[in-house]
Amino acid sequence: MKTFPIEKSGIMQRARVASSAWSSHALGTRIEKLAILRRLIVSRREEILAAVAQDAVKVRTEALVTDLLPTLEILKFNEKQAARTLAAERRPGSLLFAGSRAEVLRQPYGAVLIVAPWNNPFQLSMLPAATALLAGNAVIVKPSERTPKVSALLRDLFAEAGFMLSLLEIVEGGPETAAELMAAGPDLVFFTGGEYGGKAIYRLAAERMIPAVMELGGKDAMIVFADADLGRAAQAALYGAFAHDGQHCISVKRLLVENPAYEAFVSDLATGAARLRRGNGTVGDLAAGIDPETARRLQEQIDDAMGRGARLLTPIRKGKALFPAILSEVPAAAAVMREESFGPLLAVVPFDSEEEAARLANDCDFGLNASLWTADRERARRLAARLATGCVGINEVLVNAGHPALPFGGAKASGFGRYHGPEGLRIFTRPKAVLECRHPWAGGLQWFPYDPDLGSLIEELIRLRFGKRESWAAHLGSWLKVAIQGAKRLRRLSENRHLQGGKT
Repeated sequence: MKTFPIEKSGIMQRARVASSAWSSHALGTRIEKLAILRRLIVSRREEILAAVAQDAVKVRTEALVTDLLPTLEILKFNEKQAARTLAAERRPGSLLFAGSRAEVLRQPYGAVLIVAPWNNPFQLSMLPAATALLAGNAVIVKPSERTPKVSALLRDLFAEAGFMLSLLEIVEGGPETAAELMAAGPDLVFFTGGEYGGKAIYRLAAERMIPAVMELGGKDAMIVFADADLGRAAQAALYGAFAHDGQHCISVKRLLVENPAYEAFVSDLATGAARLRRGNGTVGDLAAGIDPETARRLQEQIDDAMGRGARLLTPIRKGKALFPAILSEVPAAAAVMREESFGPLLAVVPFDSEEEAARLANDCDFGLNASLWTADRERARRLAARLATGCVGINEVLVNAGHPALPFGGAKASGFGRYHGPEGLRIFTRPKAVLECRHPWAGGLQWFPYDPDLGSLIEELIRLRFGKRESWAAHLGSWLKVAIQGAKRLRRLSENRHLQGGKT
């Protein structure tokens, strides 16, 4: 673990130098280097799964599904799409810029700081790091202090793939280490985690005008209409709410069920939750249990909801809920409907109409993901467009966030910026606008001197280009007059430049 004062270490300057050299390599060279890394991940997957299972308290299958598989899929996608995604982009021309060429270049930021969480420690460190590297940056990763085994493996994997320390550095430590790294002045910070930590990093970024990408928590709603495949939807709700004990940022936290299906649906949910098996390693659906602090925090939300009239559908022991837990008929004002839970607790609410479902789903400060279940595709698309979230799955849950071609990110208090897909690669680059004058005769119309002829020419141009159109013949005649005026002015300016050049 690093012990030196990071702000004095030159870590960011070393990274900028490394980025300059790395980004000068052909994109194909960077892609091949990252392909070596991908193949190493496959060959060392048992070590990775063991580290994730221990650090993040997951069963092996959960680590496979949420840490390893999406990481490899998105790495492969980026390798295939990088050339197209990062290529210079020609932009359309404009009459006001005749004779010019407009394009946008994609350039790396330089030193990128990635602050990663504990819940999916391999995926949420490796993917942003590898994506930033592919874009030409050097990367400093600050993993969670709760994931030392994953941190050590990340360091080994990048080193074995041939990435120099100055190009990819792992810096372990807690919140104070993240603050020191921010003080060292990265060129971009990519943060994944909860709202509290995100706001702390964002304040530090704002003080230094550091661009930031914030992937924060959610309070995701799943909306089930009575015409849906209710058996499949119930299984999806259990998975969406309780996979990894509800400790995914996109876990389902609020379940809205249309009234005709409500009672039978929540009964099936409670029965299904009781069948989930706790275990470890290769045994069980869920890990052995949640930590006492999480249990205490969730119990407070349960007590608050029940005090407002909600029902607990799952068992209790010694006056405390057993997890996973399901609450029914939860009032909108309850804390469990508004505050982050990040644990195996699901709040279920009935609704009567599409309008009410949209209102209930949007009545929340968070807006990360949502899930819609209905046989009516038109209604699903209509409602998806109305939800104030960054992502929506239709007749699917959780996995939409791992689609390699789709951008992932939130709205409102769930953050900003996008990750995955072409947008997720471009977000690690600065767009640079380049305008090239290809024909000198066409440029400089608006240059000094500001004489009356220029003013009348511009006013006539504004009238013709943006005002009400005349008859076709009159319009054409007016344009010809403007063209002749413009050509005369450009010729005069050119002659004056030649005369001035001769005098010098």
